[in-house]
Amino acid sequence: MRCKLRRVALWTIVQAIGIAQPAFVPAAPVIRNGDVLAVCGDSITEQKVYSVYLEDYLLMCQPVLVQTMQCGWGGAVAPHFAGHMQRDVVTLRPTVATTAYGMNDGGYNVSDLATEERYRDGLVRIVRNFKAGHTPTVIIGSPGAVDTHYFRNPRFPGVLAGQYNQTLGRLGEIGREVAASEGVLFADLHTPLLDAMAEAKAALGDEYPVCGEIDGVHAGPPGHLVMAYAFLKAMGFDGQIATIKHDMLSGDTMAGEGQQVISSKPGEITLASSRYPFCFFGGKKDAPDDQVFSGLNDWNYGDAAMTRFCPFNQDLNRYMLVVTGLNAPKGRITWGDQSKAFSAEELSKGINLAAEFLRNPFVKPFMEVNRAVEAKQGFETLFVRDYLSDKEPNLLQVIPARAAAIKSVEAGLRDIQAGLLQRCAEAVKPVTHTIKIEEIR
Repeated sequence: MRCKLRRVALWTIVQAIGIAQPAFVPAAPVIRNGDVLAVCGDSITEQKVYSVYLEDYLLMCQPVLVQTMQCGWGGAVAPHFAGHMQRDVVTLRPTVATTAYGMNDGGYNVSDLATEERYRDGLVRIVRNFKAGHTPTVIIGSPGAVDTHYFRNPRFPGVLAGQYNQTLGRLGEIGREVAASEGVLFADLHTPLLDAMAEAKAALGDEYPVCGEIDGVHAGPPGHLVMAYAFLKAMGFDGQIATIKHDMLSGDTMAGEGQQVISSKPGEITLASSRYPFCFFGGKKDAPDDQVFSGLNDWNYGDAAMTRFCPFNQDLNRYMLVVTGLNAPKGRITWGDQSKAFSAEELSKGINLAAEFLRNPFVKPFMEVNRAVEAKQGFETLFVRDYLSDKEPNLLQVIPARAAAIKSVEAGLRDIQAGLLQRCAEAVKPVTHTIKIEEIR
């Protein structure tokens, strides 16, 4: 218990330090209606996990209309991105951009001055290129972390996980410094990953793969959930999804934006919700819909288990139910096929349905949107990395006389991307669900 309290205290201190830094958490969300978000990074970004989580959250959990673009590139370092971004990502005219470089920049070795200066110079060029391209909001993400159990150094076998995490931590400090000097935002991915990884491995065993089982570098869903958490916090979201207030005496219900009350009577509420809580999965993504959630620990690659070690639900995913007028010491809440009992005091203060009922009526609709987002981002990798940055410049150089025809291909690909984006938006449909409250005497 003492170790658990120390880890919680460390997380609290880290959060307090982050909030004290204006480059880390803005006073209000920086994402607004009509924004175009470019999610840039190396192969960890190209995995399309945390980038999908970001798009899922913006599509389903927040009342904003945002065009999110996947711009990851395997093997990339900050100077590499700075060198090609003006011919691909900048042409997308993003108004917000996130970057996540450093894993490769560190060279998988102990840190040295030359490595640090190359990384610093690359980040500065990236920020200034975005500013020149009229991207007003840039969020520099620190490098993440390598898994303390699974990391196998591909270049320097003698440099162990702890040593390379120190290198990544130093690059993260440089990222914070660049963000402050260039007047942009900063997201610390490194510290939350290390903290959550230590806590998860202490609870579930050292073989629990937070930052990747194959190489200890490319995280699975647990690690990507922490990365998404860090970026969303840096974007300034307060995490309030909905508050549903029900009076057991009158049967009246009040609900916030995106929650339409269809019917209400004492102890039973039916809503049509266009704003979803974020949902988590304990099974493989290709599992049948009726098996998509199989429990917290059935499949360690799922992100559901990570909610115990990352305060995603508390900070970003509050779908609250407040019950007053309960004429009993306890009440039983039934939502979907799950039931849980709470004290009257807990219910009067409000319970977070998203945290208490991980298996809930939103899980299947959420996954349908998630699949549409994955398909769209898969296309965007090919469009941005392979075509805009590589194929089109080569074609223009080889056959400049056919520039108009080549540009028409680009226009067609942009139309496809717009169609996929529309498909994602249309997949977010109101979910009709019922919450029941029974008094327990």
